[in-house]
Order: sequence, then C-alpha cells, then structure tokens
Amino acid sequence: MSYGIFGKFTTTAGQQEKLVELLLEAAASFEDEPSCLHYIVSVSEEADTVIVHEIWTNQASHKASLELPATRSLIEQARPFITGMERLLTFDPQGGKGL
Repeated sequence: MSYGIFGKFTTTAGQQEKLVELLLEAAASFEDEPSCLHYIVSVSEEADTVIVHEIWTNQASHKASLELPATRSLIEQARPFITGMERLLTFDPQGGKGL
C-alpha cells in the first residue's frame, strides 16, 4: 500500500516560477529517499498556482519527509510568497507505469 497526495500551492503574483524552482529542489533532495516513489511538480493553468503530485511508501514516510533538514530549509524559503496551500486529494496508488 502506498500513500499519494495531490497538493495545490498558490503564490503571490509573479512568484510561481520561484516556487517551482524550490519544489524542484525538494524533488532532487528526495532522489536518494527510497520511501519517495514519485514527486512531480507542475504549473497549473490557474495563475500563480503550482500542483505537486507525490507518492510515498506510506503516510508516515511522507510526514517524516517534512522534518528533513533540506525540506525544512525549502519550506522556510518558500513561506514568504505562498498565499495558500490545499490538499486536493489523497489516494492509495495500486500500480501502473511509473510506480
């Protein structure tokens, strides 16, 4: 059983690209994290909005990832220009290409 999340971030005007850069740094920091199975950053069609699609081995692994030093640092860098965060969906991936 896996744990998946679709998350939505809204930024102050003009800061979407900066948030994308930081979230891609987060993705890179998870390269050697075996519990992170999938971490995709997408630009939304909505202005100043970024979508993150994550799949972890379990919910505890995802929660633990938020306490990693690299993750904490990136959260602090992003916090000033994030105006909203929303968990659009959590799900239990069953398999398929890329998982």
